[in-house]
This record gives sequence, C-alpha cells and structure tokens, in this order.
Amino acid sequence: MKKIFMAIASLALACGIGVAAVGCGGGDAINVYNRESGSGTRDAFLELLGIKDTDLVSAGAGLSTTGAVLNAVMDDPNGIGYISLGSLDDSVKAVSIDGVEPTVANVVSKEYTVWRPFEMMYQKATYESNDLLREFVEFLESKEAQDAITVYGYVSTKTDAAAYTVPDSLTVTELDIGGSTSVQSLMSQDSDAGDPCLITVFEELLAAKDITVDISYEGTGSGTGRQNAVNGTYDIGFASSEVSEEDMKKEEGDGHTWDGTIYQLCADGIAIIVNTENTVTNLTTEQLKNIYTGVVENWSDLNA
Repeated sequence: MKKIFMAIASLALACGIGVAAVGCGGGDAINVYNRESGSGTRDAFLELLGIKDTDLVSAGAGLSTTGAVLNAVMDDPNGIGYISLGSLDDSVKAVSIDGVEPTVANVVSKEYTVWRPFEMMYQKATYESNDLLREFVEFLESKEAQDAITVYGYVSTKTDAAAYTVPDSLTVTELDIGGSTSVQSLMSQDSDAGDPCLITVFEELLAAKDITVDISYEGTGSGTGRQNAVNGTYDIGFASSEVSEEDMKKEEGDGHTWDGTIYQLCADGIAIIVNTENTVTNLTTEQLKNIYTGVVENWSDLNA
C-alpha cells in the first residue's frame, strides 16, 4: 500500500498538480514546434528570448505557417509552439508567461513582454508613381484601419487616427503585396465571425465611389517580404518582426537597391501555445528558453 501511495505521489509531482508551470500534456516528453528559418515570428521569438539559431533544440519541427503550428499543437498533447496572438483560437491553449496572460491589454501595457511589431516596407519611387499604393498606405494609417486592427485582436499604435478620405478616382487598380504569414490573416482573410480584413475594408470604402481595385496578398514569410519589397516584386512587403534599414540593405542585389520607407502597421503579441489537454497554465521566461534550447526535454523536468 505504501508503494502505491508513493507512486501516486510521484505522478502528482510529475504532472505538476498545484503547480501552474508544469503539465504532463498526456505524456512527459516535450514536443517542440518551431517556425521555419526566415519567419518573422521566429526571428522575433528568438530575439525576445535571447536564443541564437544555433542553440535551438535540433528536434524542434520547423513549420512554414502559423496555421501549421496551430494544427500541430492541436493534434499533439505533448506539443508546444508559438503563434501570433491575433491568430489564437480555442483549438489550443495559450499559457501565461511570468504570470502574465497574453492579451491585447497586457501587450498595450507592456506587462506581457513577448510581443513584436508588424512592419511594412515599400520603395519611395513606387510610392511616388503609384496612386493606389499612396491611397492604401493612407488608409492603413486611418481610423477605419485601426478599428479593424483592434477587432482582429492586434494592437493599434495610432491613437489619434483620422477618418479615411476616399479619392474621386485612381489610375492604378492593382497592387501585389505579401510577406509574413502572421500579417496575412489581418490583411487579406475575413474572419470566421464575419469581421472584414483590411483589404476588404479598403475595397468597400472605394466601392462607395464606384472604384474597383484588386489587391492580392501572398503569404511567403517575412524574409521574402523584405526581399520582394527591395526587388519590386511586391509593391509592399510585410514582416512580423522589427525591420531596420540595415536589414533592407542586405536584400540588395541584381541591380536592385533599397531607398524606401519602413512603417509599423501595428503590434502583436506572440502567444505560447500548448494542447488543450495539457495542464500547464504558466511558464517563466527561463523555462520557455530552456525548452527551446533543449535544456528541458520533459514536462516533469520543469519542477527540478
């Protein structure tokens, strides 16, 4: 009887009963899900935690989209991953970091420290010659755009935005934009609840004056967003991590040079997600770093 009691007590400790930072997740081994190299979410996540690419756990799967990480963790009781806060749904569970929940309010107050900017990049010459690009950039700074950003669960960085003024006409009717897959849903995918994405809001405003435009967003990753903003493939490139002039200069080549504008569209938290069966509710920054560098390989090791 004593042995049975000891076994139960050991299992309780391993599963973290009464300890929010530990969960068995249906098993003990931690399955780490990562984003692919070139992902802005990955770049921001590693920078915020102070992790070098070379220190990442080698067993961690590198997935190409936000949706792929969501699906992997949803199907894996032992899984852990990270996604855009704006893409979070109830198919997975977001854990607190250092006792702070990943919410828009906590990102705004900066109490939740795992967050990053959504950046947009475009060439000045293209901006000057393309009236649709100028209008779209003006719209993205407007009250209508900021309202849509907030509805989608992202953090508006403009508190005094003015209403958008629709032009009487446009000479350019098509824009090719793209980059970060984290930005993609906000920019080009209406929500399941029927909330319009930014492109839809813009097109509906123009339609009031019988102006029809075609803006297509290609989700190729932040690295490609930077590269294609420089070489002209995209009229606007998007990245889900901070972008500097030095970053853009690195993308020069084949006769293409960077002379453009980098603008912060909004801010976004990075949610750390686990399977809904996992008992974990909180991780410290140090525990999260140890998981992603392979120092901690089992959920029960978090108690050590």
